Amino acid sequence: MGEEVRFRSRGEDVVIYPMARIVNPDRIDIGDGTRIDDFTFINGGQGIKIGRYVHIASFTSIIGGGELEIGDYVSLACGARIITGTHIPTGGKRMTASLPLDEQSVMRGKVVIGKDAFIGTNVVVHPDVTIGEGAVIGSNSLVLDDVEPWSINVGSPCRRIGTREKVDIPDH
Repeated sequence: MGEEVRFRSRGEDVVIYPMARIVNPDRIDIGDGTRIDDFTFINGGQGIKIGRYVHIASFTSIIGGGELEIGDYVSLACGARIITGTHIPTGGKRMTASLPLDEQSVMRGKVVIGKDAFIGTNVVVHPDVTIGEGAVIGSNSLVLDDVEPWSINVGSPCRRIGTREKVDIPDH
């Protein structure tokens, strides 16, 4: 990142490694104790709120230009893709970001990832999805629909395979 980045808000003890790439940081709130590893790409889009003690691992991408809300104590493992907007094959427009926006067919939405959730390696989350508190999404899963709290989910498309015990230690 080199130069100083100005976030909408930034908590205490936040660590952002120097090779993380953040676009539109003035649209991003980051909570205390959060860590963003090298080789991540984050576009602030229409607004991002990152909770406290969140870990965003290397090669994670947050893209699409929509909104994102990440709860406290969430982990996004290596290579996770959080997509808040995408091109769609409707409206008689083109599906390339190389053109002016009024010539593109784009849908933007909001992704919500609840407190204590875990998003595994290479997971892809599509727009307008809510991942419930404490949910686990296994590696290489494709999340197209809402995910229940405290559930364990895998696959493409993602499906529930079990439950997870609720966290029983106090918050920081």
